[in-house]
Amino acid sequence: MHEGRGARRYNFGAIAEVIDLDEPDTLVSLTRDLSLSGCFVKTTTPYPEGTRVRVRIIHSGAEFVAVGNVTANVMATGMGVAFTQIQPNDRAILEGWLDNAT
Repeated sequence: MHEGRGARRYNFGAIAEVIDLDEPDTLVSLTRDLSLSGCFVKTTTPYPEGTRVRVRIIHSGAEFVAVGNVTANVMATGMGVAFTQIQPNDRAILEGWLDNAT
């Protein structure tokens, strides 16, 4: 499902819940950028690169869920997450959000 960093990114602010799949740790924050292949989550305590996470994004009454990996850790700013598993219904929600973001 990962389409690479070349996917067009949109400035997209929404509530994001990020769960570390290997540790009992949950972070709730906001997204800054969103694309078909991933997102950037603002946080002062980003997870280390390579951490497997589940991302849940809530926007305009809809919920999107994906599994991914932390690909960038920008200390005191946030973390990039590349989506690796997206269910078809979640993919449709994501595409709808991005269509409306243009």
